[in-house]
Amino acid sequence: MKSERRIRVSLFLLLYSLFLSTALPAQPSLPLAPRTPALSDSGRGGQPPNPDSVSLPTPDSVDVQQLDREIQENQLNLEQTQKRLAETSGRLAELTAKEQAGLARLASLEEQVSLTRKYIRQLEDQAAARTREIAQVARQIQQTTTEVTKRQQDIGRRLTGIYKYGRLYPLEALLSTRSLPEIYRKMLYLRWVARGDQRLAAELSQLNLRLALQRTRLVAAHTGLERLQREQLVQQSTLDAAVAAESALLKKVRGEKEASAALQQQLAESAGRLQQLLAGLQHRKEQARDFAISPSDFAASKGNLPWPLRGKVIAAFGSQVHPRYKTRTNNLGIDIKAGPGAQVRSVASGRVVYADQFMGYGNLVIVDHGAGFYSLYANLDEMTPKVGADVAIGTQVGTAGDYLHFEIRKDGKPVNPIDWLKP
Repeated sequence: MKSERRIRVSLFLLLYSLFLSTALPAQPSLPLAPRTPALSDSGRGGQPPNPDSVSLPTPDSVDVQQLDREIQENQLNLEQTQKRLAETSGRLAELTAKEQAGLARLASLEEQVSLTRKYIRQLEDQAAARTREIAQVARQIQQTTTEVTKRQQDIGRRLTGIYKYGRLYPLEALLSTRSLPEIYRKMLYLRWVARGDQRLAAELSQLNLRLALQRTRLVAAHTGLERLQREQLVQQSTLDAAVAAESALLKKVRGEKEASAALQQQLAESAGRLQQLLAGLQHRKEQARDFAISPSDFAASKGNLPWPLRGKVIAAFGSQVHPRYKTRTNNLGIDIKAGPGAQVRSVASGRVVYADQFMGYGNLVIVDHGAGFYSLYANLDEMTPKVGADVAIGTQVGTAGDYLHFEIRKDGKPVNPIDWLKP
């Protein structure tokens, strides 16, 4: 009997030492509680759940990734517009130094105004994205803080249990069992409990790290938003100065007979360059045997095409006074009054073959409709599609400035758009 007891004690001490070395961290000697609760007591010591089933809640990573992509895309757009603004400002400085008051300088001023407005809109988009980021990160911080508090409470309850009963668990295993297999099972159970304690500690560490990263991101987002707001103010001042310079130059051109005559000649030359551009586009298309739509689609729609923009026609087809430069020109299309940000839509399906600045026309989008038909949308504040994009009837191609210049060409020759649009 005594030998069996000695064997049980020796085996217990061996298992217990193994248990302490592999599962539980060393702990200071703490006072013992006056009572010894049963090992199966479910409320004792804040006992953790199955350690293999514990998992940390994670924020909605999909929303975070989408917002990150939006911010990166906005930043790329800002950098591209900044580059174009720098190029335009350089050309404008050269023209100003040469004291040129013709179409080239006016076109550069118009481009600067248009690009600056676009840049301000992009800054506003990025500021809105940063504001959403701040709100989202703030929510994440609140959620993570709640999880940290919960884990701290769980660990607090476990520490309380360890403080009170930690050293009694092995004695329970020894004194309350009658066989060696039962001692072994209870020691394995204690190791299982210890693993849960370690998991809680690891989770708390991960949550604290996540919280630190979220707070860092929140500070960065606030800093970025403040920078964007300062940049908006700077660009608004730049825009005001560019608009004033454009108005002053227009006033000078309109008031000086010699300058007005020179501008009229330059506008005619610009129309000729546009004619050459269309001829080149048609030639390349024929060489590549690339046809946007069947030949009959556009021609069959004569008199029934939708308007690219609803508004008053302020300059009709033929000899007219230019709505901006106030010089008499041969208008190869029509000019439609527009409000700020008014959407301009394609009058028929086709393919975008040009979308860029063109001297005398501002931002210009050209859509190829097949069979030699092209529609032209000029004086745009912003161009929506990229070259090569297929557009359907009614697809937005941009937003108008103070007016839209609209043309229809057949084999490069202008036709009166009024004859093609719905009455």
